[in-house]
Amino acid sequence: MPPVRLAIIGCGAAARGCHLPALPPLKGDVQLTALVDRDPRQTEAALALYRELGGTDADRVVLATDPAEAAGAFDAAVVVAPHTLHAPIVRELLAAGKHVLLEKPMTTSVEDAEALAGAAAAEGAPVLAMAHPRRLFPAYAWIKRLIDAGDLGEVVRVDWSEGHPYAHEPVSWSMFDRRLAGGGVLTDTASHVFDTLLWWLGPDVEVVRYEDNSLGGVETDARAELRFGATDVRCDFSRLRDLGISCTVTGTRATATIGTDFPAGECTLVTADGVELHRGDVDAVAPAQDEWELLFTEQLANFAAAVRGAAPAHSGAEDGVRVVKLIQECYAGPAREASAQPWTTRGGDAATGGPVLAGRTVAVTGASGFIGGRLVERLVLGTEARVRPVVRGFGRAARLSVLPQDRLEFHRADLLDAGTLRAAFEGCDTVIHCAFGSSGDEAGRWAASVEGTANVLEAARAAGVRRVVHLSTIDVYDPAVTGALTEDSPARPGDPADREYEQQKLAAERLVVEAHGDGLETVVLQPGVVHGPWGGQWTTAQLRRPEGDFAQLPADGGGGVCNAVYVDDLAEAVLLAVESAAAAGERFLVGHAEELRWGSFFDAVRALRGLGGPVTVAAGEPVADWELDLYRSTARADVGKARRVLGFTARTPFAEAAELTGQWARWAGEAPEAGA
Repeated sequence: MPPVRLAIIGCGAAARGCHLPALPPLKGDVQLTALVDRDPRQTEAALALYRELGGTDADRVVLATDPAEAAGAFDAAVVVAPHTLHAPIVRELLAAGKHVLLEKPMTTSVEDAEALAGAAAAEGAPVLAMAHPRRLFPAYAWIKRLIDAGDLGEVVRVDWSEGHPYAHEPVSWSMFDRRLAGGGVLTDTASHVFDTLLWWLGPDVEVVRYEDNSLGGVETDARAELRFGATDVRCDFSRLRDLGISCTVTGTRATATIGTDFPAGECTLVTADGVELHRGDVDAVAPAQDEWELLFTEQLANFAAAVRGAAPAHSGAEDGVRVVKLIQECYAGPAREASAQPWTTRGGDAATGGPVLAGRTVAVTGASGFIGGRLVERLVLGTEARVRPVVRGFGRAARLSVLPQDRLEFHRADLLDAGTLRAAFEGCDTVIHCAFGSSGDEAGRWAASVEGTANVLEAARAAGVRRVVHLSTIDVYDPAVTGALTEDSPARPGDPADREYEQQKLAAERLVVEAHGDGLETVVLQPGVVHGPWGGQWTTAQLRRPEGDFAQLPADGGGGVCNAVYVDDLAEAVLLAVESAAAAGERFLVGHAEELRWGSFFDAVRALRGLGGPVTVAAGEPVADWELDLYRSTARADVGKARRVLGFTARTPFAEAAELTGQWARWAGEAPEAGA
């Protein structure tokens, strides 16, 4: 019997990571004959990988940008396209007599899903199978056997948690674009989870409560509370938080727990009276597989058998319809609620009196970082500007996908590549430069901060940008300054042998100041200790630092001056710097008028961590002298120039900022729950 001639439609990360590596073991059974993607670069990359994997007849594989162009080359297709394109692609394939293995979710509307299932159910219609590979995970199949055999008794509860910071690097923004993805973590991750739950517990399900954090984009975090007959189910999903990857199935006779990733790791089975029956790995009972590539090999082999009429598909069209119905009931049903996220929505109203920036197009470098990300949020939620987040990779910018997307246009660029920066800046009148060298070795960090800033300035000028607002730091000033610190205070002495953060920022700032003129305006902002949700050095790093450090850090309102500024106040200063004509060519210290001592700052960190004062904590390794010297400094930033020229006044007292940060930290798992 000749092999099934197969096309892969959509040649992005999923096709290259899952389906292409599954093909070599199927030689003689399934033959790759076509690769289809709207972007020819993706088909070429996929073909190169197929060759590398030792795929047969690679020279005969047809490359096309549309399935119709290669229609004569294949009999069946795996569809791995953006979610909202599933329905039109599969509709045309089925009409042309092509069999389809469809990646999840089946579609992004119930109507489309039912229409495709109906077409596949017609007499003589091609096969439409769903790619639900988690049914082939050994641990998932183990739970299925336990339930079906009655070993758990009556299943009364399922608790499923699946969340971690987005770790994949998609080849495009499509996974986060509502117009292409249809939804976020629920559409993506819960497609697998809901199919599993329906497989385990049956189709009788209702949505009791659902909430997510979408503000008009795609959700990164969601919670679904479901009821399958008499079984209560709670599912938590996240692309931002570390929720773990586990599922606990509680029955009247026993409770089983598995890891939901692959491989599952340790699995347990404990009776209701506490007797442990199993701990450790579980066997891969066919058709389940215990190697990643073999999951997809088995899926394709089963699909080929279904095409020949030799076996039913592991997961069929009706399975896909049920998943879509459940997802859409979560999104659009009466049980949906919006998640509270005051750290994001605060100040998100153009009517609050800040700059409106109507008609402006603003690019933000470093948009996946702490300050850049908050600026994008404030620009989208609180102004009328069109916003171009500029990032090195899309995966780290998942946080921003929740935002309304009608004025958002993401661009990928490298600070060391002026060409990609120029492309990102074309059509922009303003660039807010937040990116700097925050990772890699010293040479790489210096290059990103200093050469990267030179490239940003070059690209901005070439693209016709009117103004660059540069985020510098108070650390460019001489640390020996005491008392009032102003923009006229002496700079930190240059040191060619020192290429760390302070010298990087000093060198970058000088480039920005020198670039002002000849059609390009530059503005420099110099914040002090920037803190708040998603913060690094002065937020999460403090929440994670060794407990013993807090015996040595200032307390009880003592210590030197902490020139702190909440990230929202810094964002407000940036927006004013974008708009103010008088700001051109100037530098501004940015901070809060209240005098905050380092002791008060660390008292707030101690409170968030649930620690007592210094005497209640055992001292650990000594804190570095340079850091303790910082906490003794009496230099006090004078922000009078920003008030006079920009009209800037920081509006968030430290106590309010600490409360907002605490709400975020507890949500993010960076601090214990209040009262815990």
